[in-house]
Amino acid sequence: MLLLAGLAHGDGDLAVERDAFERAWKAASRGQRAEFERLGSGLGDYVLYPYLRYEHYRHERGSVPAAEMADFLNAHRDWAFTAGLETAWLRTLGERGRWRDLQRHSANSDDAEVRCHRARARLELGLTEGLEAEVQDLWAVGHSQKDACDPVFAWLRSEGGITADLAWLRVRRAMESRNPRLTLYLTRFVPVNERIWVERWQQQDRTGYTRLDQARNWSDGAKARDITAYGLARLARRDPDRAWYLFERLDGRIEWGANRRGELMAELALWSAVSNAPDTAKRMRAVPEAARSDRVLEWWARNGLATGTWADVVLSVAAMSDETRSSERWRYWDARARLQLGDPDYANELLEGLARSASYYGFLAADLLDRPYAICPHQAGVEPQALAAFSLEPVVRRIIELDAVGLENWSRAEWGLMTRGATPRQLRLAAALATREDWPDRAIAALAASGDRQWYDWRFPVAYAPLVEQHAQPRRLDVSWVLGLMRSESAMAEDAVSPAGARGLMQVMPGTASRIARRHASLTWHGSAQLMRAEDNIVYGTTFLRELMDRFGDNPVLVSGAYNAGPGAVKRWLEDLPGDDPTVWVEILPFYETRDYIPRVLAFATIYDWRRQQPVQRLASRMPALDSGTMGPIVDAEGVADVACPAPSVSIVPGS
Repeated sequence: MLLLAGLAHGDGDLAVERDAFERAWKAASRGQRAEFERLGSGLGDYVLYPYLRYEHYRHERGSVPAAEMADFLNAHRDWAFTAGLETAWLRTLGERGRWRDLQRHSANSDDAEVRCHRARARLELGLTEGLEAEVQDLWAVGHSQKDACDPVFAWLRSEGGITADLAWLRVRRAMESRNPRLTLYLTRFVPVNERIWVERWQQQDRTGYTRLDQARNWSDGAKARDITAYGLARLARRDPDRAWYLFERLDGRIEWGANRRGELMAELALWSAVSNAPDTAKRMRAVPEAARSDRVLEWWARNGLATGTWADVVLSVAAMSDETRSSERWRYWDARARLQLGDPDYANELLEGLARSASYYGFLAADLLDRPYAICPHQAGVEPQALAAFSLEPVVRRIIELDAVGLENWSRAEWGLMTRGATPRQLRLAAALATREDWPDRAIAALAASGDRQWYDWRFPVAYAPLVEQHAQPRRLDVSWVLGLMRSESAMAEDAVSPAGARGLMQVMPGTASRIARRHASLTWHGSAQLMRAEDNIVYGTTFLRELMDRFGDNPVLVSGAYNAGPGAVKRWLEDLPGDDPTVWVEILPFYETRDYIPRVLAFATIYDWRRQQPVQRLASRMPALDSGTMGPIVDAEGVADVACPAPSVSIVPGS
């Protein structure tokens, strides 16, 4: 008999149902099965009742009849718990040796462990036609597979299915996955007369591929090409000059093939640019045109910015794909380069178009042209009747209820499923719902996906502005800049937790907060839960920003970078990267995340000036020269920009 089959739904109000659900859920998590059944028995009509059934099936998946579980999963294909429950159930079927049930219900699973169990089921049931190729695919990966795979791998060996070519393929994938220890195990599958190649690869990996000139004495072939091509690419990340030297020594002795050779040259030239190596431009020109991907061309352009070789910027931008070349980033730098090269007409045409955009590059273009900033708001809102109807949809009801009973992670998971592939109209309704329910991060994401980026009231909420003013101003921090950083960090979600463990509005790491508290007698650290409260989070975040400001000369560009990548990284970049132009310095940063993060923070700070009805600070005034010491006043007469609304307007980028 199915647990929690459900009695007749009573007339209790929603608060009673929520209370019973919460207590039933907690009882299940504590393993109190009798209490779980008692509390859940009257919730059959409650919108979250399937979550209680899920919790039951999750615990009892090894004993539930297969047909019953399959029916439940099929009936809830659009629920967030289904994929995880199905995978866990199929794995359990394999562990229990329920081969027929597994074979019947696992056809659509791409989970590696389930696939191994399914292959075992086919073995046990005598369904081996075409099985060898499937098991070979499971075996030839760059990491160790689950124990569930061992029986089918043993069968593959007994059938002679691990060929010399397959063994080398797995050796190559293991090395490419940075798993050289696995190759020690894999050596046994390589023919004795070919094991020298595994030893060579292991030796080269141990020495960081700095001795690849030894390959001049190797016989050419597929294995030599695999080792040298991979090794040169790895070495280029640390020492691009040595990598290029070794490439030239080996070129002609190792026949990589035209395509692979071009790709290898492009990779070496790219890391040369990332490292700001002196011979980068020469190496870029040597790369065959067919191998010049947008990624390579972007770094060629950045090398031109770093060296002041503006002709290379124009050349590389012109060679980019239409999509990349037309991005705001490269239109701006194309214009800057053409101004330097004496082509003001086309440069001004590019800048005029950019200046219509409420974005980092749009604001920079407006600064160059001495134009007003184009901040053109659209009225945020949807029809109340439409929102009311949307709120009654089953998925929306369960999203709201999951949040109400404290299962925020499940609420977010259901939200993600609902908005994935949604139409612009549905996304606008979702944003309206999120705004009503005080889920700013969800509203922001929905509007970014819908394209309604000029709904600034919802995309740039100011609920926390008073708290930021209270704690930022005494620490001599630009309030709008702090809000822009907060908006970039958490999308204004007070309960945000990153995969790395950063918490709250300003995404403060607990370890950082603990150290800050030790340095400041006015702060008392009680643990990571403190960071989930808005005021405490802002206190710790703004205190840390003040420390970074003191370290980096009150420069918001450097401090934004340090907040994202760490002070050590910014110190290293200041030492390694040339020039004092902050816009160029940001563009040539080697970390793509920080390269996008700083512009996003600064553009959002500008929007927050406007949202707070404060004088809108020119972007240039927040970007002092890197060698200028401290910056000037937060707002002065020259730093204030007019705001206008040209038509047609362009939506805000980068970021959401």
